[in-house]
Amino acid sequence: MNNLLQEAIKKVESLSESEQEKIALLIIEQLKEPEDKNALDEWDLIIQECQINTGITDLAYQHDHYIHGTPKRKVE
Repeated sequence: MNNLLQEAIKKVESLSESEQEKIALLIIEQLKEPEDKNALDEWDLIIQECQINTGITDLAYQHDHYIHGTPKRKVE
């Protein structure tokens, strides 16, 4: 067991039982596996809903050209 974990355990042991239980519940909740590992999280769903098909295949790489009119960057 590493020193940081031992120090945390000592601090938790000095707390009341109800506080220890709250901390234990927090730790257990953090260690739980996601219910569906294949499920998209909320951000992925938002991004999917906001996507627009522009038909421009190099938009991410050449965004300055399309937004500001600068010369296209050389493809590396």
